[in-house]
Amino acid sequence: MEPWHYIVLVGAVVAVGAFAMPRKKPDSTEAPQSVRNMETALDQFMENMEKDNEHLIRLIAESQQAAKQEADSKDKRIATLEERCGQLEKLLQDSLVKPAEARLIAEQSATADLAGQAAPVSASHSARTEMAEIGFEDQSAKPSSIHDRYSELFRLYAEGKSIEAIAKKLGMNKGEVQLIIGLSKQEGSLHV
Repeated sequence: MEPWHYIVLVGAVVAVGAFAMPRKKPDSTEAPQSVRNMETALDQFMENMEKDNEHLIRLIAESQQAAKQEADSKDKRIATLEERCGQLEKLLQDSLVKPAEARLIAEQSATADLAGQAAPVSASHSARTEMAEIGFEDQSAKPSSIHDRYSELFRLYAEGKSIEAIAKKLGMNKGEVQLIIGLSKQEGSLHV
């Protein structure tokens, strides 16, 4: 046999074999199965996301509650400390001011008895003067003007010194000097 006979014979066998073999049907189930798999994966992803979101919401709520409790606790502590500060201030005033005032009144009474004069008014004035020297001022007294309290500052300002120079000379901050000058201008406009 010649070689081309072999080729034709092999081709015929291949052709018969191709017809004899069952044909593969197009899988109509493959596409829906992959869609189902994708939907299942997405559903699982969404469930996981929902669980994570719920966990985050719980964490946020717990942290907000903890922050609120901490703020309430700090508010209570501040109120307690303010109350204690007021008590200590009263005790300090009672222990410093009242004995000084009583001592001055006693001294004035003794001096007045020796001189034959009654001096309750001057004793009260002396007590206030000594209390002012100690650092306690009469709360009922009318506050002095800002010019009286910061006379040196206003003297330097009237001389034309700069705010920086005034602050440096008086050992104050520039902002503080500006604030005092601004307040004096407001005080001046209120009295006009």
